[in-house]
Amino acid sequence: MNELNQLEMGQVINFYSDQQRIVGNLHLPYRNAPCVLTLHGLESSKDSGKWPQFAARLFREGFACLRFNFRGCGSGAERSDGAFEDTSLTGRIADYRSALQFLTDSGAVDMARLGVIGSSFGGMVAIAARDSRIKAMICLATPYTLPQLTTAVAGGEHEQLPSGRRLRNGFYSDLQRYPLLEAVKSTPPLLILHGALDELVPAEQALRLYAAAPEPKRLEIIEDADHVFSRPEHLTRVIDLSVDWLKNYLS
Repeated sequence: MNELNQLEMGQVINFYSDQQRIVGNLHLPYRNAPCVLTLHGLESSKDSGKWPQFAARLFREGFACLRFNFRGCGSGAERSDGAFEDTSLTGRIADYRSALQFLTDSGAVDMARLGVIGSSFGGMVAIAARDSRIKAMICLATPYTLPQLTTAVAGGEHEQLPSGRRLRNGFYSDLQRYPLLEAVKSTPPLLILHGALDELVPAEQALRLYAAAPEPKRLEIIEDADHVFSRPEHLTRVIDLSVDWLKNYLS
């Protein structure tokens, strides 16, 4: 956090959220650039699939990009502090706000031109936070509500995801504190991108979010695309649409 004068594209940075170290990468094409934060999904990380590609493209287009691992996420030396099992929407909103505070303290980017791209649970974070500093928002494969994905674990303190990872029982009760169909009514210009063949979040959820959001807004259902836009042509389409949206509202 004290080494911002040495930052280069993809420089590893650290900040703190609830006294836990959060690890990220700041891609900085030039000082005082408009900046886009990327918020990964529930079991993902800042280095998963699309995020390095997003960051590289944003950098080439003149946008700074801050991607970071939420608490308990990531691997190796760049894993953020905390336990994944303690994940909650409240905790991730706190991490997101700490990332915004890091950018404020850094003086490295133009805080009047901030955007956010959230994927799946990360999109829920972006909407639920209702942060007025954000001037453009993009939600990828984002639900407004999560079905019960977990099964009870013997002992009663945890529930288990299909992947085998565990969450504490309070995860779902915490979600109820954030009615997203209400929160989305106060979003900045919003682009919603969703795969027509999303196997985890039905496209109907995107339609509901879009209907509740204020203008300006745009919804694109990507034909034949899955939840993570795994086919290169689908991801290219998603990145192209995202960059165009950010240019419209952060330039």
